[in-house]
Amino acid sequence: MRKVFFIIGLVIVALWFSFYTENLTERKRREEMKELKPEQLVSRLMTDSLAALEGRAISLEELVKHAGEADFAQRHGRLLGIGSPTFYVVKGECDQAQVVNDEIHASVNGIALTIPLKYIFGNTARDASGWFDIDDFQNTMDFNAVSAAMNDYISKNMTPPHSDRRLKVLGAVAVKDGQVEQSVTIIPYQLLQ
Repeated sequence: MRKVFFIIGLVIVALWFSFYTENLTERKRREEMKELKPEQLVSRLMTDSLAALEGRAISLEELVKHAGEADFAQRHGRLLGIGSPTFYVVKGECDQAQVVNDEIHASVNGIALTIPLKYIFGNTARDASGWFDIDDFQNTMDFNAVSAAMNDYISKNMTPPHSDRRLKVLGAVAVKDGQVEQSVTIIPYQLLQ
């Protein structure tokens, strides 16, 4: 008799774990996103998801103060793998931003900022955003194509500020070994005056 109950229990457990449910709207969105080219995908996310990105952004002051703390990095940063820098989405305001050689140079609380406008390389913007998971791509070439499309989108859509005006920036920063240097490069998602 116990064997019968045990077998029935195993069958019920096996059936229970054989099915799963997911939100249909989320599934449709995910499937639709897979069909888009990298340029279309980046354009849609940069248009539709910047508000959510800004909502989880930390201030530059917080980053400077807490970057070396493991729990801060775990809560606010994204780590791509072992040995990779920690990527953060940051926001801040600076006065007297100057454009020199297609870069904005400014400072916030003694930290020199460089914000490239034209020549943007690397994966900082992609990895900090958290919009993309490498497991959603068939290969690393496709994953890197999204990064290239994102860098291209940023370089084409960031306009330099008018001189001597307050500048608000929402961007991505890579921090190696929990140390924020005296000079930080921010890859911009959005620039506002």
